[in-house]
Amino acid sequence: MGEGGPPGALAADVLVVGAGPAGCAAAIGLARAGRDVLLVDRARFPRDKTCGDGLTTGALYRLEELGLDPADVASFTPARELALRSPSGRVATLPLGDGSGVPAAVARRGDLDARLLDLARAAGARVLEARAFRALSPGGGLLEAALDGGLTARAAYLVAADGARSAVRRALGRDTTAGGPEEGWLAFRAYARDVGPEAARQWWVWFDEELLPGYGWSFPVGAASVNLGVCAPLGPGRRGRDLAAAWQRMLASPFVTSLLGARARLEAPARAWPIPARRDVSVCAADGRVLFTGDAAFAADPFTGEGIAQALETGTLAAAAIAGPGSADPAAVARRYEAALARTLRRDQTVAAACSSLMAHPRLVGAVVHGCGASRALARRVGRWLFEAYPRGIALTPSAWRPARLRRPDPYAGRALSPGWPRSAGRGR
Repeated sequence: MGEGGPPGALAADVLVVGAGPAGCAAAIGLARAGRDVLLVDRARFPRDKTCGDGLTTGALYRLEELGLDPADVASFTPARELALRSPSGRVATLPLGDGSGVPAAVARRGDLDARLLDLARAAGARVLEARAFRALSPGGGLLEAALDGGLTARAAYLVAADGARSAVRRALGRDTTAGGPEEGWLAFRAYARDVGPEAARQWWVWFDEELLPGYGWSFPVGAASVNLGVCAPLGPGRRGRDLAAAWQRMLASPFVTSLLGARARLEAPARAWPIPARRDVSVCAADGRVLFTGDAAFAADPFTGEGIAQALETGTLAAAAIAGPGSADPAAVARRYEAALARTLRRDQTVAAACSSLMAHPRLVGAVVHGCGASRALARRVGRWLFEAYPRGIALTPSAWRPARLRRPDPYAGRALSPGWPRSAGRGR
């Protein structure tokens, strides 16, 4: 491409900046729709990405739709239950699925993102690694992006999937902050190895009064290793250093030291990352030629801080908006994308933010855990809703409570017992 243009110039129908889940989902959708896609990222893959690594039911549905085979993801570790621990120490176990497939999993982002990038290539997207985005010049019906190495890329549309501190958003003079009690979270995570059998077998989420509505977690990922973390919303009275201190107290707490076992050790110091979750942020710019997705669209769930499912969803919706009818009209594309987000993500975020506010109260958290411990049926419903087996916003639309929708089979139905499934699939289950 770029024939007839200046040296170092590339041309495409759509430029996608950022090759995480949002960018890859957009690139896959666009390439499969016949668009010429150029996908760029500042990193060289595989690369580590600070994350909780948890894949909800909602995320797995979207990965399945994209054609991801979990057997190709080296660290893919399925789960079917989640242990919840209240501030008082009460524990309830939530079933996460119906047993037909894989309702939840953990995969190190280095493994997951590299495989998604392979799928984008296989779909026909051109990929440039180790090429950071530097600047953007709209005009003349095209966008021109400056990349590292003296390269420029020209495209009719740009999908910004470059994270919470989006360089594209900054280049356009848009807000890149994610502070405020309902606008963003901060998380710390580290990998621990040589953990005890309970931590290696079971997903755990625990609540502490000083963190609410935040929480701590331990998710098994591979043999005798876990992703260990803590997260909480930022806002008045809570800053990053407060959460860093809470992380240290969590590591020393009797519950966590007992769960991890005497031989457990961290692979490396904890790393922190912001989790942006805002409902009022702009998702389109440059007269509709730039669409923001994933963390660049502040799309994370305000209730749990989950962001992978939302990244995949926004990337897919952005691709559909660009590839749909009337794609020559940027204003129509922007309206289509914004309308799709209003019907799905924004409605879900409204419900999630309300739930997050409620979960700031220790007694309510204790009551939820107690109720789940007393009723297996309630525990199953809470688990499926918590892990996005159906949209958060379904609480606002009782007309959508159809049995077929509420009883949708788990992602990868029938795969859990098939040959070649990752070795950890049935462990302890």
